[in-house]
Amino acid sequence: MKQFKSRKIKKKKNVLKYVFIFFFFFSYVFMVKFLSDHKLKKDYLSKNEIMYDVNYLDVINKGINKVIKNPRYMLDRNIYLSSKKTVIVSKKEDKKTNNEYDNKKTIIYLYNTHQSEKYKDYGVYDAAVYLSNLLNKDNLYTSVEEKSMKTFLENNNLKYYNSYRASLYYLKEAAKNNNNLKYFFDIHRDSVSNKISLCSYKDKNYAKVLFIIGKENSNYKQNLEETEKLNNIIKEIIPNISRGIILKEGKNVNGVYNQNVSKYVFLIEVGGEENNKEEVINTLNVLKDAIKKYIEVYNDQL
Repeated sequence: MKQFKSRKIKKKKNVLKYVFIFFFFFSYVFMVKFLSDHKLKKDYLSKNEIMYDVNYLDVINKGINKVIKNPRYMLDRNIYLSSKKTVIVSKKEDKKTNNEYDNKKTIIYLYNTHQSEKYKDYGVYDAAVYLSNLLNKDNLYTSVEEKSMKTFLENNNLKYYNSYRASLYYLKEAAKNNNNLKYFFDIHRDSVSNKISLCSYKDKNYAKVLFIIGKENSNYKQNLEETEKLNNIIKEIIPNISRGIILKEGKNVNGVYNQNVSKYVFLIEVGGEENNKEEVINTLNVLKDAIKKYIEVYNDQL
């Protein structure tokens, strides 16, 4: 009887030991996951770039519930987060971005706040890569932001309309890692039809450009001054290629567009959703010439 009792107690102790190990392991893995998930958010919040309160208790509870309801979530999420540099390239020939110039002679940084924007048969990321290659050939060393804005938004529980927070983070990161960066171009495409976004000049079709200035930036007049210079140059090359400059402020608009970082932050809408690849590329060649002349004339960088 004593022997039976002893075995029962021993068995109970073993069960308790395994339960303790399980919960210790579970707590450790969850904490590692939580810190991994929110490291970026912590850094971001410390710079006062997200202007709202975060309920960390609510974040922790949501994380626990996700893991309990779906044990595979933790594994899948960790695999997903391990890809910190997500490249969104739609075509094989566009993969070369010439980012080998980083931290050497690179003075231009190209990025797409809205990387998923598409033309008829092309994308704004492809356009940024193409423009980068053109500039690099003219010794205007340029890098393109390859990290995914979508991944940043998902990792920080942000919505699509918060995309400028993602591009601001990457822009500041790029500037911090390369003191030579001076010019920042955010390439977009508009949602207007070809009637508005298409022009012809000497038997060639071009996607029109439109410059956006955030008027809610306290230094917007400096941004406007620099953008006017570039806009005037591009109109000298092709008179009807520019749709002009729009100042934006008020409800339902960003109003800043990261232009508070530098007077050399340019937001350019290159064409619209109905423009095709050829029209966009024709414009990018003109834009390259305009950027080159702008830097030569006004900044003596070459």
